[in-house]
Amino acid sequence: MSTFLQRCPFLNRDPTIYLRAARPLLVRSAEHCPIMVTRSLSTSNADQQRGKEAAPVTVSSPLKLGPQSPSNSRTLAQAATAAAMAPKTSKCPFVETELHQEKSVIQKAGPEVQEDVNAFRTDALSSLLLEVQSSLKKKFLRPAPSKVNLGTGAPLMPTHLLKENLTGVSAFGYDEFFNRRIEEKKRDHTYRLFKTVNRRADAYPYAEDYSDLHSEKKEVSVWCSNDYLGMSRHPRVLQAISDTLEQHGAGAGGTRNISGTSQFHVDLECELADLHQKDAALLFSSCFVANDSTLFTLAKMLPGCEIYSDAGNHASMIQGIRNSGVSKYVFRHNDPVHLEELLKKSDAKKPKIVAFETVHSMDGAICPLEELCDVAHKYGALTFADEIGRA
Repeated sequence: MSTFLQRCPFLNRDPTIYLRAARPLLVRSAEHCPIMVTRSLSTSNADQQRGKEAAPVTVSSPLKLGPQSPSNSRTLAQAATAAAMAPKTSKCPFVETELHQEKSVIQKAGPEVQEDVNAFRTDALSSLLLEVQSSLKKKFLRPAPSKVNLGTGAPLMPTHLLKENLTGVSAFGYDEFFNRRIEEKKRDHTYRLFKTVNRRADAYPYAEDYSDLHSEKKEVSVWCSNDYLGMSRHPRVLQAISDTLEQHGAGAGGTRNISGTSQFHVDLECELADLHQKDAALLFSSCFVANDSTLFTLAKMLPGCEIYSDAGNHASMIQGIRNSGVSKYVFRHNDPVHLEELLKKSDAKKPKIVAFETVHSMDGAICPLEELCDVAHKYGALTFADEIGRA
């Protein structure tokens, strides 16, 4: 990829992540680009001047350009000469030329695509200055205290200790205990620090990263959210939210049990039930709460219930199963045969739940859905399939 950046004055404006993903297309398109051909040919000529044996003109670069016909070579040579003599421009001449060709490897995005793609790049000089500024701050400014407020960077000092409220002489050392446990989690790398990131509605999927207390905010791209299609910043979605806030204010004002439910939630539940061809649907505040609450409630309610859980299940499912306190059996990840081996040993009259994910959130594996359901139903078990977060 460094070869591309060295030879193309336009690619270095794009994020490295994009360049890696687009590398196959760049390789295939490079032989049509006059600038790439010009610089590749000059590299070949320089190699020949250093004493290489005379040979037919080829491009000695990682681009691996295919052999050119005489007419094609003349065309490329003419284009290369023109590109070399052309004045500097802010637009890529290859893209500009290709857009006017009948059969081109480049196509202009339609309006609906351009609506979702908003340019969000800083020029190379600004990026360099920000990087230099960040490095100087880290080197010369006093390092931040080991314990700081993640929002302001101010030293984080406890306002009071638990032992100050305890009047007993031989009370348990709560403060020391919690401090030790926190330090242990830091040493074994299970102490979690959240990145401070504000997503940008005007430049999906980019965001402002405030995690580094020593430097200014950074521009990052976020590819790990569940907002797969960027609908959270679609103009119609934003307008609908704005109109609803104007009419009804923010928040529900309390739980459904206290202040009632909203008509918007009822309508959404009806639409979801109709979409999945079910009698009813129920909304939860989060996917984690949905899994935890449902599995806990079902298992706790069914007398003598047993749960058969896939080894790769999400933490929210494991939490609900653990909280229920019922008997649990774990079958190998996506393995209907092992599941059947376990179910064969169970009491046919006992209620059972087989819990699994359709598309696993961590490794992307797709479960054998029909086989798992067939085995579960064969032995009288209910199935709990987690499909949340995959839309």
